[in-house]
Amino acid sequence: MKKRITAIICFIIIFFSLTMCTTVKPESETEDKAVTETTHPQPEPEPVAAPEPEPEPEEFIVTEELYVETFEDIQGIIDNLNGIIASKEYDLWLTYLTDDYIEYYSDPEQLSYWSELYKQRGYNQRINDLNDYFEYVVVLSRQNAVLDEINFTDSTHITAYTEIKGKLSVLYYLEKHENEWKIGLKSEN
Repeated sequence: MKKRITAIICFIIIFFSLTMCTTVKPESETEDKAVTETTHPQPEPEPVAAPEPEPEPEEFIVTEELYVETFEDIQGIIDNLNGIIASKEYDLWLTYLTDDYIEYYSDPEQLSYWSELYKQRGYNQRINDLNDYFEYVVVLSRQNAVLDEINFTDSTHITAYTEIKGKLSVLYYLEKHENEWKIGLKSEN
């Protein structure tokens, strides 16, 4: 029985020895490369500097004092324009306009548009040039203009409004040129 127990113990030891052993696999090529790469690291590319962000434009803040002062300035300009327009002083009116305004309303397409609009309203008046535009559009619509409100787009662009039937309507787009407000086109700011 002693032999039998010794045989069983030997068998158990051999059994556990064999099951506990692990087989070592040969390393593959990819593992060789990984080991090589980790032992000899490739230099990392230089980091590319991110472009500096453009500074955000400063927000234009309209103080109550600036609003009141500018409103009074614009009111004075509109009063002057009302007199010039009522007197049909074309050459003086031109001094209140930006070059862009003059160019835009002298354009044949614009003149054709206004002629067509007049035709649709039953008038037989052709608007051929800026002088005609002044006489048949501006004189009829702006000689008694009333300023009710202004809205700053930025420090050099303002929209002047008048109230018609309880609704604000654009009276003028104004641009500041060398400390003078002039009638311009709608600002894209």
